[in-house]
Amino acid sequence: MPGEPESMNSVVPVASLSPADSPRIGGLNGDHVRTLAGSGIGFDPILVERESGRVVDGMHRLPATLLRGEKDIAVRYVEGSPAELFIMSVQANKGHGLPLTLKDRKAAMARILASHHEWSDRAIAEVVGVSPKTVGAARGKVSTEENPHSNGRRARRGRDGRLRPVNMHQRREEAQSLLTQRPGATLREIAEKAGVSISTVHRLRQAAQDEPDGEYAQGESVLSVTAAPGEDLAATSALTDRPPRTTHVTSARTSTMSSQDAARARALRALSNDPSVRFTDSGRMLLRWLNTQAVELAAGERLLAAVPAHCLRAVADVASHYAREWERLAGALQQGDGRLEAQ
Repeated sequence: MPGEPESMNSVVPVASLSPADSPRIGGLNGDHVRTLAGSGIGFDPILVERESGRVVDGMHRLPATLLRGEKDIAVRYVEGSPAELFIMSVQANKGHGLPLTLKDRKAAMARILASHHEWSDRAIAEVVGVSPKTVGAARGKVSTEENPHSNGRRARRGRDGRLRPVNMHQRREEAQSLLTQRPGATLREIAEKAGVSISTVHRLRQAAQDEPDGEYAQGESVLSVTAAPGEDLAATSALTDRPPRTTHVTSARTSTMSSQDAARARALRALSNDPSVRFTDSGRMLLRWLNTQAVELAAGERLLAAVPAHCLRAVADVASHYAREWERLAGALQQGDGRLEAQ
């Protein structure tokens, strides 16, 4: 981004200054000059490029000063390349004085796209005063082989000055990598570093928590919650609205699996194939809830392995309480018609 003006003001003759590279396509507005001259209000210092004496911001104040019969004007010097000075002029005109017209702002947008092609749509939009969508549409129109500055670039510079991938898939991959490298970071920290929204980071973190495979030490992973050995994975994939996952189990766990795993998978498959469950909102919520319980139980085994010895009894009491509630729920369902009274 362009540098800041100097803090010290100087007073110079109006005749010593050169016209600005103004973003105003139509030039000076005579009515605005006369209004300024007759206002009786002191003018803020105008911005002037030190080396050339070219006005960066304040072209209306120059003739207004002369109309007041004054020959000198307060200035504040700035430095930068011609492209940077133009951006400074656009920012200054957007912040005060006679507003730039939409035509002025779009013309300025096109110039900045050409000179600062690595800037993001949002960064250019903030400077010019248009929407990021408007910048994106203009960038797409000028994207040609002769203009490699547009959609073909791999990264763009944001408002904070950092480069971020243009491709959203690359941004999500970066966010996933950061979630792995910095498990203690907040959603906002990951989002700002990867250049994605907080909601995107939240979804990625949730997806990682729902996919326990590969997270276990020494290569151990849990059995897929929707299938037992020999079961059809595709038949039960509707429980999570995601493609079926490959089942991974260690040889030790395979040898200890009971028929209960297969029975559970068959019951879940029967529920997912039942139209009264599958094609109703409450039914789909039930399937997801049941599936979540299985995932949580599997993940719980890893967490329980790290419980300190002196906390085992307390954790066991909590687990026993939940087990009794599940038994009560199962017993009520087996004896009744599925309508339970809240307790």
